[in-house]
Amino acid sequence: MRTRIVMTVALAAVSVCLSAQTTSISARKLIVMAADALGGEDRILAVKSIAIDGYGQLAYQNGGGNITASPDAPQKWTNINGLRRVIDVEHGRMRLQQRQFQDFVFAYERNMTGRGPAAIQMLDGDVAFNVGVDGRATRASDAVARQRRIEWLNHPVTIVRAALDPAAKLTNLRTEGKTASVDIVTPKGDHVTLGIDAASHLPAWIRWVGPDGNLGDVTFRTSFVGYQDANGVRVPSGFNTVMDFRNVVYQKLYVDKTVVDGPIDNLAAPADVRAASVPPARPPAVEVIPVAKGIWYLKAAGNSTLYEFADHLTLFEPYGSEASTKAVIEKARTLVPAKPLTEVIVSHHHFDHSGGLRAAVSEGLTVITQRGNADLFKEMASRPATLFPDALGRNPKPIKIRPMDDMLVLKDAAMEVRIYRTIANSHMANGIFAYAPGARAVSEGDLVDEGWEISFWGNSYSDSVKYWKLQVDKDLPVHGNIHTYAEVMGLIRKQVAGAQALCKRVEDAGLSMQGCPVANAEF
Repeated sequence: MRTRIVMTVALAAVSVCLSAQTTSISARKLIVMAADALGGEDRILAVKSIAIDGYGQLAYQNGGGNITASPDAPQKWTNINGLRRVIDVEHGRMRLQQRQFQDFVFAYERNMTGRGPAAIQMLDGDVAFNVGVDGRATRASDAVARQRRIEWLNHPVTIVRAALDPAAKLTNLRTEGKTASVDIVTPKGDHVTLGIDAASHLPAWIRWVGPDGNLGDVTFRTSFVGYQDANGVRVPSGFNTVMDFRNVVYQKLYVDKTVVDGPIDNLAAPADVRAASVPPARPPAVEVIPVAKGIWYLKAAGNSTLYEFADHLTLFEPYGSEASTKAVIEKARTLVPAKPLTEVIVSHHHFDHSGGLRAAVSEGLTVITQRGNADLFKEMASRPATLFPDALGRNPKPIKIRPMDDMLVLKDAAMEVRIYRTIANSHMANGIFAYAPGARAVSEGDLVDEGWEISFWGNSYSDSVKYWKLQVDKDLPVHGNIHTYAEVMGLIRKQVAGAQALCKRVEDAGLSMQGCPVANAEF
C-alpha cells in the first residue's frame, strides 16, 4: 500500500509540474523516475553493454516501393534474419549485423533467398564505418554517423543514460496522451524526444527527425513494448518504428534474447579508419550518348533520356537522388543552352525512380506522370525540409503536375514523343513509358534491366508493345545500357527462364516462395 501511495504522489507531482510547464530540473526528475523503473539510476549508469538477438522486417523503400502509390496498397517488406545488435554503452560504440532478403518477387535470387553476405555496420563515437565481406573497414559519411548515433540511442537504457548526463539539455516537459514527454539534446548534439509512460514510468517511445531524399524531413517514432528482466535491468522484447509519412511502419524488431553486461568484442574503429577523412560528395558524372536527332541518352546513377522540342526540352526520369538528378539537369541544359528544360516524365512512383522528384520541382519543371501517381507526388513535394534542407527546402516551389491516363502525345514541328500506360506489370501499377516514333525508341523504367537474373513480369514489355501497336528498334532503359528490341527480348527470355528454374528448385525442395509459379512468357 505504501508503494502505491508513493507512486500516486509522484504521478500527481509530475502532473502538476507538466501543467505549469516546468524547467529542466523537473524534467530530470522524470528521467530519474524512468531510470528507477528500468532498474535504478545506479544500475543504469553502471551498464557496460547490451547485446540483442532478434529478427524483424523493414518497409521496402520506406513505403514507396509498393505496387501502387495508393496509401491503401499492401506493404512490401524486407525480412531481417540473424540480427545481432551489440551496444558498447560504456564507450559509445555499436555493431549491427543482420541478413536481409525481400519478401516479394524481384530481380535477384540472393535478394529473395537471403543467401547474400550479412551486412556489418559499426559506430565508434562520431565515426561510422562498414565492414565488408573481405573484412576491410571503410569510413562512412558524417550523415551516416548521425543516423547511427540515433540508432545507438534507440533503446530505453541508452536514451535514459544519455538523458542522465549532466551535459544533456532537457526541455519542454509536457503530456502526450498517456505519456509524459521531454525533448533531449544529447552531449553530442543529437535531438530526440522521449516519452515515458505515466503509469509504469518505463520509457514508452523515442521520437526524432531525419532526412529523406523523397520526403524531406521525416519524423520517426520507435515504441518499446514487452518489458522483461535481464540481469537487473528491464528491457523491451519488441521495437516498432513508425514514420510520419502515411503512418508507414518503418521497422519491426522482435527480440529473441537480450544480454546485459555480457562479454563483447572490441568495437573500436581501426586507427586507419578513424584517421581517414570522409571524402566530400561530388556531383556524379553524366555520360552523353546521342541516340537520334534531338534525342540524347544521359547515363548517371540511373539513366535518363532528353528530348529536344522546337522551343523546350523534356527529360525522362529524375532517377536516384537529388545529386544525380541535378547533375542530369545541368548536363541537359548544356546540350541545348538556347532552350529551357521545362518538363520531366516520371515512369512510376517507386522511390528510386522518383528520387530526384523534389529536385526537379525545385527547378520549376512540370511533372508528367500517370494519374494514379499524382496525389503521391503532390504529397512528396509538399513536405517540408527545414531541419535538413534539400533542394526543394532551399528553393521552395509548388509542384506543377500534368497527369495522364492511357496516352499523352507531346508533339511540335521538331519532335514527337508519345507516352503510354504500361500493360500487365506486376511490379508496378500506373507505370508509363515514352516512345519516340521517329527514332522507334522506347524510354522505360523497370520493364527490363540487363543486370537482372530473374524476371517475374517479363511479358509486360512485349505486351505493352503489342497492345499499343508500336515498332521498336531501340530500348533506352533507366537501368543498364541501350539495346535493340531483339536483344531486350533475349534478355527477358533468359530472366523469365531463371525465375521459372528458381521456382522449380524451391518446389523440388518442398519449400514455397512468393510469386511462384511463373507463367510461360510468349514473345
